[in-house]
Amino acid sequence: MYILGLHNDEDSGVCLLKNGNIIDVVNEERFTRKKLQSGFPIQSINYILKKNKINLKNINYFAYGWHGRQNNYYDYISKLFKRILECNLKDKRVVDLIFERLRVEFGRDDITYRKFLKSAAKYGIPKTKTYFFDHHNSHAWSAYASSPFDKALVFTMDARGDLKSASVSVANKKDGVKEISNNLSFDSLGFLYGQITYYLGYTPHRHEGKITGLAAYGNPKKTKYIFEKLIRWDGKRIISNLGYYRPFFTKINKNLKRDLKKFSREDIAAGVQSHCEDIIVKFITYWIKKLNNNRQTNVCLAGGIFANVKINQKVSEIKKIKNIFVFPHMGDGGLPVGAACRLNYELNNKSKVKLNNVNFGPEFNDSEIFKNLKKYKNKITFKKIKNISDYTSRMLAKNKVIGFFQGKMEFGPRALGSRSILYNTKDKSVNDWLNKRLKRTEFMPFAPVTTKKLANKCFKEWSHKDNCTPFMTKTFKCKNEFRKKNPAVVHVDGTARPQVVDRKFNKVYFDSISKYFKISGQDSLINTSFNQHEEPIVCFPADAIKSLLSNNVDILVMGKFAIERKINVT
Repeated sequence: MYILGLHNDEDSGVCLLKNGNIIDVVNEERFTRKKLQSGFPIQSINYILKKNKINLKNINYFAYGWHGRQNNYYDYISKLFKRILECNLKDKRVVDLIFERLRVEFGRDDITYRKFLKSAAKYGIPKTKTYFFDHHNSHAWSAYASSPFDKALVFTMDARGDLKSASVSVANKKDGVKEISNNLSFDSLGFLYGQITYYLGYTPHRHEGKITGLAAYGNPKKTKYIFEKLIRWDGKRIISNLGYYRPFFTKINKNLKRDLKKFSREDIAAGVQSHCEDIIVKFITYWIKKLNNNRQTNVCLAGGIFANVKINQKVSEIKKIKNIFVFPHMGDGGLPVGAACRLNYELNNKSKVKLNNVNFGPEFNDSEIFKNLKKYKNKITFKKIKNISDYTSRMLAKNKVIGFFQGKMEFGPRALGSRSILYNTKDKSVNDWLNKRLKRTEFMPFAPVTTKKLANKCFKEWSHKDNCTPFMTKTFKCKNEFRKKNPAVVHVDGTARPQVVDRKFNKVYFDSISKYFKISGQDSLINTSFNQHEEPIVCFPADAIKSLLSNNVDILVMGKFAIERKINVT
């Protein structure tokens, strides 16, 4: 049986399940080269069908992880009216805001839904075989189904989706994922964080990570009181002060602008980061106590808020949590996985899928790579290498910036060793000069990669039971010796967002970094995504070659080939 999960809004993509197993999942941006590409994922579908030698008629069912509220319309409307009745309806600003939020949300969703139906019909996807699921329930399924836990509490949180901004679910193998509670989009921490991203001059829903990095340079005590006036934890739920708080990315209350005007951008970032951390910790702690009698429990996380690795660290430090798992593609690009897993459970009563790594995308053999290299023979030199891990480790020891292109492309926002840029961690100035080469403006240092054998020497409270570090989804406090040896990957607050791997995860990658550690005596390497600023991670050989020619890297190690730019060629 084949199930195809689909998503056609921002960061569109598809996921293919065969007999309950994920065999492919990709996002459209990698093919179109437009970051967070929205729209019907035609190229992704074509790629998956061709790769797996099937056609559309072989797909038994289609799953769509949004616009599922028609399945529980009464619940949505009743909760909506309860929330509205709590508001100060004598205040015209509040009434106007409520109707504006609903108009925008229903209007945009209706357009996206109709576009999906039109494109699906044109492509030949029958509506009779298509199932629509709630946005946050799809997020929850992506996290639970792929987690290593049989039983867990599942929390989702983002700006909004199907009128919600958060959800709480209980999950087990037999009963699947059952939602217990949710927050409406009127009370969205995702919108708050996006507003501050916009206020500080960045693009919301894209550059929130810059605010997370910037926050470490500021003093949260100076501005936190401002954010407490906007949205708070009232002891049982997250609730906003509608009117003063506007649940939109770019429409900011003028009084809020006035309040923030006298503070530095660092202090503003620190305040919103700290406030969101506090609310989320209280939110999750409350539900652990309520649903699990305050016993130790495993927790699964998904939704765009949990792209915030500092928040994930704070969650993992909650005393009653055994372990956490953050779905590697926590944003909306991961919805096809959740929708497909939800449908698989309904059809086959199977609630779990294996996720040893996220290497699902295109891969290229040496013959295909060679054909691409010949097209650029006037601009590059290349040679075939017998042992690519030996060569890579030697070049890294010579302080070369390596573009590492090996095997199947990773799914999700992080480069995890298949489409990565590697460099040593000893030179703190690399954060300036390499970011300039990549045309990036970052406040957070590069992330380190190390092995399970070395991780305990590097990071406080890391253990072999950790489920986040293979996918770089949370930060850790660094040990003093690591901070001294690896200044390029330690933030000003003494934390790092590590990737920790073993040989099962990616053999060529693991062997390359392990041999470098042996040669150099170091215990980590920079692993950053193989792309320029505002571009998706490279997918095809031509993408990697163009990045080399743009001087993003010194040497491109692709398949069995080592490639360099010819001198004075741009």
